[in-house]
Amino acid sequence: MNGLTAMPYSETLYVKGTFNGWGNDTPMHYMGAGQYQAVICLPADQHSFKISDQAGSEHLTFSADKYKAVPCSVDNAQTLVPAKGIGNDLTFLAPATGLYTLTLTVADAQAPSLLIGLGGENRDAALERALFSGKFQIMAGQAALQGKAAPVLAPAELFRQLTICETASAPFVFGDNVDGYYEGSTHGFVAAGKYRHQQGWYLGTFASFIDGQIQDKTTASQADILPYGVTHHFESGVSDTLMLLSRQRAAALTVRATEPTTLAIASQLNLAINASTVKAFEGGVVYALAPELRQEATPSFIAITANRPFRCREVTFAEVPALNEVVHLSGSHVKPMIESLSPETQMTVYLTFARSEDEAVAAAQALVAEDGYTRHQQQVYDMLTRSYLWTSDMDYNRALMWAKASAKVFVSNEYGKGIWAGLPWFKDCWGRDSFIALSGTCLVNGDYDDARAILDNFAAMQQTDETDINFGRVPNRVTSLTNRIYNTTDGTPWLVREVWDYLRYSGDAAYAQAIYPVVQTYIAGIEKNYLDPHGLMTHRDPDTWMDAKLEGKLPWSARGNRANDIQALWYTSLKVAVELARLNDDHDGELHYQQLADRVQASFQALFWDTDQEMLADRLHADNSRDLQVRPNQLMVLTVPFEGDLLERAIGAKVVKNAVSELLFPWGITSLSQSDPHFHPYHANRAEYHKDAAYHNGTIWGWNAGFTVSSLTDYGYSDFAYQLTQSLSRQILTLGHRGTMSENLDAFLTEQGELTTTGTYAQAWSVSEFTRNGYQDYLGFQPDLMAGQLTLAPCVPSAWQTFDAVVGFGPEQPEQQALQVRFQRRETQQVYQLQLSEPATASRAEQLALILTGVNCAKYQLLLPVGNEPVTVTFDSETAAAEVDGQDVALTILEPGYQAEIGELRFAEPEIERTFPVLQSPHYLQGLVESCDLAQATD
Repeated sequence: MNGLTAMPYSETLYVKGTFNGWGNDTPMHYMGAGQYQAVICLPADQHSFKISDQAGSEHLTFSADKYKAVPCSVDNAQTLVPAKGIGNDLTFLAPATGLYTLTLTVADAQAPSLLIGLGGENRDAALERALFSGKFQIMAGQAALQGKAAPVLAPAELFRQLTICETASAPFVFGDNVDGYYEGSTHGFVAAGKYRHQQGWYLGTFASFIDGQIQDKTTASQADILPYGVTHHFESGVSDTLMLLSRQRAAALTVRATEPTTLAIASQLNLAINASTVKAFEGGVVYALAPELRQEATPSFIAITANRPFRCREVTFAEVPALNEVVHLSGSHVKPMIESLSPETQMTVYLTFARSEDEAVAAAQALVAEDGYTRHQQQVYDMLTRSYLWTSDMDYNRALMWAKASAKVFVSNEYGKGIWAGLPWFKDCWGRDSFIALSGTCLVNGDYDDARAILDNFAAMQQTDETDINFGRVPNRVTSLTNRIYNTTDGTPWLVREVWDYLRYSGDAAYAQAIYPVVQTYIAGIEKNYLDPHGLMTHRDPDTWMDAKLEGKLPWSARGNRANDIQALWYTSLKVAVELARLNDDHDGELHYQQLADRVQASFQALFWDTDQEMLADRLHADNSRDLQVRPNQLMVLTVPFEGDLLERAIGAKVVKNAVSELLFPWGITSLSQSDPHFHPYHANRAEYHKDAAYHNGTIWGWNAGFTVSSLTDYGYSDFAYQLTQSLSRQILTLGHRGTMSENLDAFLTEQGELTTTGTYAQAWSVSEFTRNGYQDYLGFQPDLMAGQLTLAPCVPSAWQTFDAVVGFGPEQPEQQALQVRFQRRETQQVYQLQLSEPATASRAEQLALILTGVNCAKYQLLLPVGNEPVTVTFDSETAAAEVDGQDVALTILEPGYQAEIGELRFAEPEIERTFPVLQSPHYLQGLVESCDLAQATD
């Protein structure tokens, strides 16, 4: 012990780590004499953590090293240093599931030290109020799931097909589409899940009981992960289910048995029994957090009810030892047991979380009255089938549906309608990420209301101060209702691009008028602050999506002052502005924006394309010299512009060949060529370098597969693209958090030949791009209602012998239009049956352009009148002959194909025997970055 008499720190310290979602829910208590302690129940697993105050302050965030992760072990003191950052956590491999005591000792004039010890106290709190007990009679509503007309699968069958069955611990995540999410794992109680919000968590795990006997999830025979929830199966047909309900702060916990019996559920709530009150309402109980502990904008009331007559009683460990010995609940927290009053085969407990008592109670009563369990399933089913693509490849179907469901996890209303970038640590609305994800999350699924709300939310935050360097930009990042960060050059042009994509899908002509001033202001800001003599957009080194910075100052992947993807976005913004000007009868604006676009188009190919080496520069230096680093960004030059006309098509073919041959492994495309001296084969947890050094210098990004597939299918290489898609399908269904995709992968496999996920465990643009590829690229549905045309340009993989699709377009009210497509392959023939759901007048589409790909990837077009009568088109890909309803028709050839330029494509192979400079000496790239005299780019 040391001689300290006063608390060393005035702020409360917390243990924040992977076991609690890096939240502020594990405080360290001051024990006196310079010591802080926390007792934590940990599963036998590897954990990463730091000690920090609530705000994560620089001087009060502690680890053992500023740059790298450091392991801790039981009974070995570890010296700590202030070490805010990422990739430099403390790590701890818990040898067994149980309680651990973390002791932080702060001695005079010495660095703090941390000691992890086995064991600790977990006893019932000394009560300061009486335990609640009461009985409740319930009249619950009952609903039935409603399906859709063929070819859409019925709800029960669709959910059966989408079930991910696990027999051992597997992680998952769900969102409430308000401001919270539930992340957990199957087959466990300890650290098995938390329903988290901005300040902490509401609900943790739960236990079900049959005739007083706990159903132990650690020994469950099977867990089924579905888009609407997770069900554990036990002996004798017993099961329990967790649901996080959508569009409200609520959860449903269900227990089932095959025969009538006494059912019960006990849930883990983040409420200290002595810091809360409880009272009955008609149909249940409502808890209130002590007023002095309530936080602004955070629910402080929890209402609990059920769909069967029940008794609610607060219990202790002495009464129900399993809650301590098996579930490991906290002794200081409330422990309400909800038990059926009579034998039942099913009981659902609803929990609602709100800022007022009346709101919590009303929400709970509504869930009982309307059968909230079934309503939630119906919402999920309707979301999954609003647009529909079902092929002969079952694994792909399941992955596509799961990608849809996972993308919806990120749609929130925390700071107005937006899309979180990723979980757990990118739970902010990022401008760039939101708009890259918008097409796959909203537009291809017919969710135009959400899409418009997201566009409007960011447009309202546009910087309109003409004296500000960010004039015209929307935020890159929104971390609170008042904190907006504008440090990106591509977030706003992505918004402009998605404005036009929204208009193409919705035909919302009124919006073209409302949003036009936002686009005008953006372009004016670029002309004022960021335009070079060639008409190209300039920017700082780290202000593209490759934005990692060394200690927040120097760019790890310098891409200033003109990157190729930024020019593609700038060009696209100008082309969108031309169309908006035309729609708004702004003839001067139309002419001006067209002149700017023409200038970009002429300058880009001349400056970026190296005719001698036949390579596209990743960026231009200030002196207009080319940086020929091989990165995947070059493919965005082909896919960002709607017409794909920034480069000549023949040059674009060479870009595809170069990028794919150099960068594409079967599991993803690397962010830098492995032949580059800056290439990092592995991302995180390396002794040789900080993980941000590898972030954009070799590490694979899931969302980059999206524009890779788009490029390949655009040039007719559907089968090659589909090999990548099949790998992504396996990743979605079996790797990491089930049903979603991580932010990153290591470029190279492990020694055992396995993929390593890194970055966030779930990333919005990863799954949204997978979804977008299905609808916009393989199916090829590309509506343009502003031009009165629907385009169907399928690039069907040979693995699809059949598919059925129903895709929506046009106004959502009174009812969205839909195109139904049925496909069948007959040797060299492709047979399409096409039908519109309604007459063409409401859709504003005057014709359907069917674009078909034949041998040598040649493209042919057939124009069809739009009507609600079914049409059958037969196309022979070898002879390029076509029939419409049995009658021969002539096709228009659009392009001859570019197989001669591209040739046969093969995946790159990891060159594991190569000597990589970054693995030969510590912080190799860091030394180069620090010596390059790069401008600091602090935010």
